[in-house]
Amino acid sequence: MKRHAVPTRSAPARAYGRLAAAHDARARWQLNGAFFLVFAGGGAFQQFVGPYLLATYRLGIVTGGVVLATIYLAAFVCLTFTTYSLAVLGDRLALVLGTAAYGVFGIVAVLTGNVAALVCAAALWGWGASVLWTAGAAMTLDAAGSGRYGRAAGLLYTCVFVGQALGVLLLGTLDGLAGARAMAVCAAGVTLLGTLVALSLPRRCPRPRARPRLLNPLAVFATPRTRLAALILLLSSSGYGLLLGVFGHIVGALYGLATVGWITTSFYVARIPAGSAGGRLIDRMGCRPVLRAAFLASAIALLLAALLRHPAIFVVCAAVLGVQAAIVPVGLTSWVGDRAAVGDRPSTYAAIQLWSNMGTGLAILGGSTLLSALGGWQEGFVLFAAIFLVCTACANRLT
Repeated sequence: MKRHAVPTRSAPARAYGRLAAAHDARARWQLNGAFFLVFAGGGAFQQFVGPYLLATYRLGIVTGGVVLATIYLAAFVCLTFTTYSLAVLGDRLALVLGTAAYGVFGIVAVLTGNVAALVCAAALWGWGASVLWTAGAAMTLDAAGSGRYGRAAGLLYTCVFVGQALGVLLLGTLDGLAGARAMAVCAAGVTLLGTLVALSLPRRCPRPRARPRLLNPLAVFATPRTRLAALILLLSSSGYGLLLGVFGHIVGALYGLATVGWITTSFYVARIPAGSAGGRLIDRMGCRPVLRAAFLASAIALLLAALLRHPAIFVVCAAVLGVQAAIVPVGLTSWVGDRAAVGDRPSTYAAIQLWSNMGTGLAILGGSTLLSALGGWQEGFVLFAAIFLVCTACANRLT
């Protein structure tokens, strides 16, 4: 009986494999660096858009809310066409232009208080966010090895969270020392540094992608598992919308404006370890138990905040919402890597991310109105707790 020799890789093939791995590692770090700078600048500036417009141009809270919500609602609309943008521009160029769109808003906000110009700049920011996240997530998954999608996504989001937390502290300090305009200029400048880092990403042969389809965002409802993923993102994103839209106003009314920064900062600080640690847990345990624990903890924290009304509980509540806001996108990005073919990753990610932006935008626009209609913020917190309990049940069925 003949023995067949076990095929082995030649020395040139092994060398090429090591070179490709090093190339992918370098690309991941540059990608993470670009995201870090973009969110230390434009991403952190989101927290100050409303106060900046009020202080600089005397634009009211409602106008600031409309401008901020335009970013997320524009991202929602643009995610419908994102796969076309990536097909025309390619992943790398789309990523570069997406980072630049974050900086353009800061420049426009420095130059004019015209509401129409600000809304247009916010809409451009929304388009930039749609292509930045879709291209960035696809490139991260492509560069990560199978079974390491959670870690790769966790590292990407950790860089985003560290950048945004540091950016919020830096911009808040700069606002107090040099004024609101200096803060906006700094935010735009740091963002454009991220654009330069994105430009330095190595060129590579484009990965084959599925043909774009206009109705792709509705295709997520074709199967039970994608329906659940979209529903989880839609509902869970309301937590971030709650923080951006009304959480600060509630804390300010209860304990004074001086406490808003310290209490909401716990949200951003808690996200930092949660992204990376959550990614490792997801690779080890799977998405379902990790997402379930995050949603259940958020529901309990909101209920405690509504019942106890103590500043320390609000700090804990914001931190728990931050952990959940870190784990959910990491988990679902990893889920896309595990479930979608390489060519389908941008379209699948864009399709489910679309519903996340809609949830955030609606929570920003309707959060204050909803709380008023319910008769008080405690009733609103109970409602959001119920939403996260529904997310817990959905996560339990995610496969």
